[in-house]
Amino acid sequence: MFDRLLLHAKYVADTYPECRIVLQSPDTDVLALSISHCSDINCTEFWFKTGVKDRLRYVPVHGVSQELGEKMCRALPALHAIIGCDSTSALAGIGKKKGWQVLLRHEQHQDNLGLLGSERNLSDGIATQCEAFICDLYPSSRIKPRTVDELRYFLFCQNRKQKNELLPPTSDSLLQHLKRVNYQTFVWRKALTAIQNLPQPESNGWVREDSSLKPVYMTKEPAPSSLLVLRTCTCQSGCQSNCSCNNTGLSCSEACYCMASSDMCRNPHGVLLDFVSDSDSEDSDSDWEQ
Repeated sequence: MFDRLLLHAKYVADTYPECRIVLQSPDTDVLALSISHCSDINCTEFWFKTGVKDRLRYVPVHGVSQELGEKMCRALPALHAIIGCDSTSALAGIGKKKGWQVLLRHEQHQDNLGLLGSERNLSDGIATQCEAFICDLYPSSRIKPRTVDELRYFLFCQNRKQKNELLPPTSDSLLQHLKRVNYQTFVWRKALTAIQNLPQPESNGWVREDSSLKPVYMTKEPAPSSLLVLRTCTCQSGCQSNCSCNNTGLSCSEACYCMASSDMCRNPHGVLLDFVSDSDSEDSDSDWEQ
């Protein structure tokens, strides 16, 4: 494992305290871990060498670590795993740059991601906090969603032309992803430990099939079956003669272009007739009096 490189770097630094360490690797994971663990490797300078030929460069890990501060360095491995690394999947349409910008703007997210991977198993509290970070990765200026399910529903209703694969994951699918992220971050946080006592991955978002590990993508259906067969219209006004919902005897919903708004939608099937006749009212009153 590449995180063992940092263990060797720490051994050299402990043996020769005034040394300058140069760690060479083409992997971004190694750079992220180097920055995160830099304060625990006591050397004069810590450099990361990467690239070849005219693209060869040296990154001053000691300088980057000092510039970012303790909170950002602590949260960096979790951020790298959540957005996607060698062992965890990526979020469609969300890159490292977007995640980095959101993390820089919110100190609370830095604290929350800094807790990820501190325990063997993902707790409900940390999962909820990480879900709030995922929600902030997607544009939703009109609402402040509490869960990715709410955000997913809102984005689905607002942008009919958006590809479904670009929607955020369901809360159930995200939970499995966060379990894998927590497991990977837990391993990374022990990079400087010589003998690691690691938990089994089977209970952390993975399942073993035929002696190989496979990710658990979800344990529930991605959407209610009624929603998967739901008809929606693209009416910009009226929702009458040319409305596909109206013509099939269905009411419009928030998934339609009109969003079943009283200002835009005139679909009679969506009107709820809520009145009581005089006789019914009298009967109702007498029933209550009895």
